[in-house]
Amino acid sequence: MRRRFLPTFPLPSPFMKSPLVDALTGLFLVLPNIRFPVPLDGSDALSARARSVTRQVEDYLLPRARRLDAPLLAVVGGSTGAGKSTIVNSLLGQTLTQAGVRRPTTTAPTLICNQADRGWFRSGAVLPELVRTDHEAEGSRALRIVTTDLLPAGLALLDAPDIDSIDDDNRLLSRQLLAAADLWLFVTTATRYADAVAWELLDAAAARDAVVALVLNRCPPAAEPDLRTHLRQLLSARGIQPHGLFSVAEQDEQGEKNAGVLRSELVSDLRVWLGRLAVSRQERHAVAVQTLAGTVRGLDAELNCLVDGTRKQLAAVTQLRDFAEVEFRLSMEEISRAIADGSMLRGEVLSRWQDMVGTGDLMRGIEERIAAARDRLTEWFTGRKRVEPVEVAISEGLVALIVEHGTAACQRAAGRWSLTPWGQALVKGDRDPLGRPDPSFAVEAERLVQAWQGDIFTLVEQEGRHRRRAARFLALGTNAIGVSLVITVFATTGGLTTAEVGIAGGSSVLAQRFLEGIFGDDAVRRLAARARAELEKRISALLASQFARFDARLDQLGVEASLPERLLQAAGELRSASTQAFEALTRPEGY
Repeated sequence: MRRRFLPTFPLPSPFMKSPLVDALTGLFLVLPNIRFPVPLDGSDALSARARSVTRQVEDYLLPRARRLDAPLLAVVGGSTGAGKSTIVNSLLGQTLTQAGVRRPTTTAPTLICNQADRGWFRSGAVLPELVRTDHEAEGSRALRIVTTDLLPAGLALLDAPDIDSIDDDNRLLSRQLLAAADLWLFVTTATRYADAVAWELLDAAAARDAVVALVLNRCPPAAEPDLRTHLRQLLSARGIQPHGLFSVAEQDEQGEKNAGVLRSELVSDLRVWLGRLAVSRQERHAVAVQTLAGTVRGLDAELNCLVDGTRKQLAAVTQLRDFAEVEFRLSMEEISRAIADGSMLRGEVLSRWQDMVGTGDLMRGIEERIAAARDRLTEWFTGRKRVEPVEVAISEGLVALIVEHGTAACQRAAGRWSLTPWGQALVKGDRDPLGRPDPSFAVEAERLVQAWQGDIFTLVEQEGRHRRRAARFLALGTNAIGVSLVITVFATTGGLTTAEVGIAGGSSVLAQRFLEGIFGDDAVRRLAARARAELEKRISALLASQFARFDARLDQLGVEASLPERLLQAAGELRSASTQAFEALTRPEGY
């Protein structure tokens, strides 16, 4: 059952500090963070909606919730040439606001109030974004304030720009001013009252239960009854119940001589209605509460729409981040597999290792001839054959492996992003193309491998200091033993061909058995596992630095992960606070 505000009720004290004010303040702190940078369908409309909601909270809801007893603001709106300024001037009996004769020139809207209310409207509590001025000014972000004793205290009139102006700033400002109004005074004419733009705004006013009065200007006297009847039918069909419907007859030739001000009797009904509203604290309060409560209720749908929009933004960003994470994880898995399955013992590494240890003889019964092999290695390690070629081959092989798979990760991730319109926009048009690693990637990969090899030698040296065979260890040399450990890291042979298995596999067993003779089998397994884990850790960190470029591109969008839930929470708190604040002022229809 629809809830309706009663026309009279006991007047409570102004809210000032209340749960409603707290809830609106909390919402206002969240709203500026709302962005829709991902180019999804409807993002531009959502951005405009977020700006509109933010302005309405700042321009109207917060100041009105803080001061229910503040003067009412009646915004006079309407189509181009409807006679808004003429109506305002005629109500006061003198020209205080000028019609826009230089359309579409943007002129500052004019707010007219009693001297007693001047301080409130000049304070910036209402419409704080607009700069106050006492003089005629151009520019849509200024608000001219005129004081007069012809208007009773408690009610101000604001002559707004045309709602259908061809000037974008004028149109936007007219909607901002109407959204900040306690009361709409909507001016149309006998020939313009069916205009689509006007009805769009009237529907919006009805949706938030704003207090609206309509003025049918330039109405032919003979046609007035029929026009009023037809207009009421149109209003009723759309569920709009205006608080007043006034008609202003066309002026005769004598009246036209006093341009800008109509004869007093033509606007007498409207003047009496506004005067009664201004002097009655009870009625002003009823208007303020109705529009405030209706606007707060209307925010619920707006905020739900924004919550849904922010969730879609977050989902789009999360999808792109997941795409990149998957591709970089895949590359890391491929690198780990290549390290573990013997692939690193192909090509140059294998060739250099063969040259050093003479695998042709060794492969004739490796298990039976391990002692002889150990002696051969000892001879080689002590200086008869150089270790540097194997070190270089391993280094170059690892660097090539990292660069290959790092580049592939960038290419695949950028490719998957490009499959979505929003991801495509992020990949293109940037000086740092995401489809390939940054220029320093290969250099960093080389540094990584060199540092890892250095750590291997340090690890071997530390382990050898505590062994009974330290003398033999020192005689062999750290680098030689370290290379053997590196070969052992690449010990398994799952990825090798049949011929390669026989050679590389046997060679890695040889290296392992040699190390076991120095350190023991448990220590060798531990050292090899530690070395492999450290290598994978370093490579993972290097790949993460390239993934970070994708992540940074997403972070630049400014889509906060917590925003949807923060906005949802703020909306819930506002809903609860408004129910509490207005419950005493409402009752079910027919109660």
